[in-house]
Amino acid sequence: MAEIDEWLAETAGSYVVHAPPLAGTTPFVDGVGGRRAGETLLVAATMGLERTPPSALASVSSVVDCSPTESGSTGTIGSPADLTGVSMPVSEFLKATERPTLAIDSVSTFLYYADDAAVFRFLSVLTAHIRRRDGLGLFVMTPAAHDEQTIHTFAQVFDGRIDLERDRVRVETAETSDHPDGWQPR
Repeated sequence: MAEIDEWLAETAGSYVVHAPPLAGTTPFVDGVGGRRAGETLLVAATMGLERTPPSALASVSSVVDCSPTESGSTGTIGSPADLTGVSMPVSEFLKATERPTLAIDSVSTFLYYADDAAVFRFLSVLTAHIRRRDGLGLFVMTPAAHDEQTIHTFAQVFDGRIDLERDRVRVETAETSDHPDGWQPR
């Protein structure tokens, strides 16, 4: 994974991270953040972050928690459906940080709670902010949870895709950049 580590440490842009459940997206994001200059913000829309020990998030500067709970209440933001509530602290972070790393875990959760068109607009705004700040965006999505039309539609927002599995990772971009080719071990 050394090639991908080096590429992610230097690259800018927004990438959808296609990963099945339990593929280790949080350690992956934390590792990417640790290799990049700047700060890392994790937007947690999935349950389970509260079970993640703080030491497991060594490079994450801050967390916007909008994960649903059994009682319907959440930590920082009321619900993954509150895209405006989520976008406010995220926009402030992006404006205040040089070369930010933003991770959204997960786009699939936002699509479950909010309208597809609203999530598309939300992601379009975030990816535009990331480009302006020479940042890196990692947007986790579980492809098995969506139909091909949804996956294709949302792919337009991103500069490329990172396929993540438990023991390997692959990068695909539309540009003919110097990204690592093929599957790499994790």
